[in-house]
Amino acid sequence: MNKMPWDLNSDLTKERLIIVASIIANKRGEVIDLHNEPLGDTPRSLGMRCYECCRTAIIGASNDFSWLGILTPEGRFTFQIGLTPARFSRNDPEDLPNKKLITSFEAQKQMDMFSECYPYAKIVWFIVFDTHFKSAADAVYCVGYTEANEIICQWQIPLEDKVTLISEVNPPLSQPVDIPAVQLKVKLQPLKKNGIDNEKSVGDES
Repeated sequence: MNKMPWDLNSDLTKERLIIVASIIANKRGEVIDLHNEPLGDTPRSLGMRCYECCRTAIIGASNDFSWLGILTPEGRFTFQIGLTPARFSRNDPEDLPNKKLITSFEAQKQMDMFSECYPYAKIVWFIVFDTHFKSAADAVYCVGYTEANEIICQWQIPLEDKVTLISEVNPPLSQPVDIPAVQLKVKLQPLKKNGIDNEKSVGDES
């Protein structure tokens, strides 16, 4: 396990892995902040909410990064980094449930496509959050599993406390707009004081 992910698969660059892991970690932090045990939230409800919100965040980010795509949007949710299928989970990397290592139909088709010309095409890649359920990211790994569910590669992804993501999309900055000054309308209103009519100017808000 001394090889890095990018040694086995050129799609899995350090920069890309950090970006995807950061998307998940930041979203987990947002959801955990909303966890409300007095209201009735449980570890199960938090886990489900974290997973669904992170899935939605990855789908949204796929519009911003040309190398990030979605293979299986529902069920065994699978995204792809370059042409490489990948999934995410909160588990101990050494004890990932076997059912999680079952690939989706779309992912298996993608892996089969390159299996004859690429020796590591059958590796199942996961971004694994080995963390307490109330913690956004204690330790995050990119892990590659063989068809026998053995770990062939495990690299800890370095994350900062708060990561600012820079999209490949650079939308044009909004142009300044000239707003004409508001003209204050003034009208005269009679005011009676001590039987004597006086007039004063007052601002009209209309």
